[in-house]
Amino acid sequence: MKLLKAFGTTIILLVISQVAPAQTYDAVQDFTIQSNPNGVWSYGYITSWGTPFTLYTWGGTAGCTPGTSAWQEPPGCGSPSPVVSHNDTHKQICAETFCIPPSYLGVGPGPNCELNVIRWTAPSSGRFSMRVKFVGLDWYFPTSTYAYVLLNSKRLLLQAPITSYEWPLSFNTEALHFLAGDTIDLIVGCGKDNSYIGDSTGAEIKIWSLKQH
Repeated sequence: MKLLKAFGTTIILLVISQVAPAQTYDAVQDFTIQSNPNGVWSYGYITSWGTPFTLYTWGGTAGCTPGTSAWQEPPGCGSPSPVVSHNDTHKQICAETFCIPPSYLGVGPGPNCELNVIRWTAPSSGRFSMRVKFVGLDWYFPTSTYAYVLLNSKRLLLQAPITSYEWPLSFNTEALHFLAGDTIDLIVGCGKDNSYIGDSTGAEIKIWSLKQH
């Protein structure tokens, strides 16, 4: 704050520091099957809480749902593993009892309730804002999962049940400070029924780095 005097009157001049987005990271728009990790994004799973994060080693488009691409382990249509899938079109794709909108990644627990993970790793130190959404994609059962957001695999930022169809759960944070290498995990696991059947879940995360003006 600066004090200026003019014609005998004290004028208080407030200098306000503003922030603006410098870089945007979008899990849906940035998705690719070319590599894993993919820049700041990694796709994988943990078998249970406290076990190591395992990267998926197979990415492809020859899945059970035409119009989608995915990371999973092991490969193959109908293989018993958790899957992170992407709608490669501009329209909603439906198959069996679920629908995947183009605005979400398809995420769900594995057949043994493995926890499906989308990980973002901070490329540099600084201030960031984050927008997260989870939504049930299974219209028949409907979806029954738990959604989590973790910082550095330890600090729980969100734990919430997903128990409906197309009713998004949003989680927003403003101006968080990250160190280079810090991680944010979006995790989807089994719900109270302790089953992966009918547990198709959508996840979306956008993170903005902020710069001072």
